Amino acid sequence: MNLKHVALLTCLALIVCTGSLRADNAAYATTESGDFGTIDLNTGAFTLLGNSGQTLSGLGVSGGNLYGVTYTSAAGTLFQINPANGALTTIGSSGVDYYDFGSTLTGLYALTEVSGNTDLYSINPTTGAATLIGATGVAAVGISNLSSNSSTLYFASGASLYTINTTTGVGTLVGTMGDVEMGALVTETGTLYGGQDFPGPPFAVDTINTTTGAATTGPTVTGLPSGDYFFGLAPAATVPEPCTLLLLSCALGGCGLLRRRTAV
Repeated sequence: MNLKHVALLTCLALIVCTGSLRADNAAYATTESGDFGTIDLNTGAFTLLGNSGQTLSGLGVSGGNLYGVTYTSAAGTLFQINPANGALTTIGSSGVDYYDFGSTLTGLYALTEVSGNTDLYSINPTTGAATLIGATGVAAVGISNLSSNSSTLYFASGASLYTINTTTGVGTLVGTMGDVEMGALVTETGTLYGGQDFPGPPFAVDTINTTTGAATTGPTVTGLPSGDYFFGLAPAATVPEPCTLLLLSCALGGCGLLRRRTAV
């Protein structure tokens, strides 16, 4: 094979892949029953990987590791989650009962709920210790959750979307999401996605406008056990798609031929 052949194959690969290349919006998901798996945010297809044996308040990422905390019980225990099967490793307990859990790009956060009001805590990923940041001023209404994988911490409470100041804890209303409520939030490729728990079942994956709060209902979730609610979403590590591998092979082949020609 010469350089002309490599160039031709690369062009053909680009033509084949052009229609199929897209951002890979895969996310880890956990449910009320403790089921753990991945979900394609573009199609709604859920793939079960295992069961954690716990109802977690949400999912968060720190230092490339996946975390979850117990839901309003077990003295606020922080777990590291095995992304292959959902198995939990205990990190530590704070003595605080968490209501919702999530993360920004720089830290783990949790909310507590007392008499309908919520307080924001930062969570130490090494020890599980919780540090009170402050009151959000936002009531916990209906289904709620904190977001993951964004520099901004979002909080869905009932049909309303808020941002939470991670320095003061204060919540600011973004807007209403409409007649929907989210059990989980994650940002992928600049888009905020919500795991819609109401109305449902069947459940859906929605996209949320971070300027107005308006939610657009997306694909219906498939593969999720009937009636099993979203409790957390976090970005999932993925492998290259076939088109990516094909283009890479062509490029490496061209580099190899160039090295051979140079050596002659």
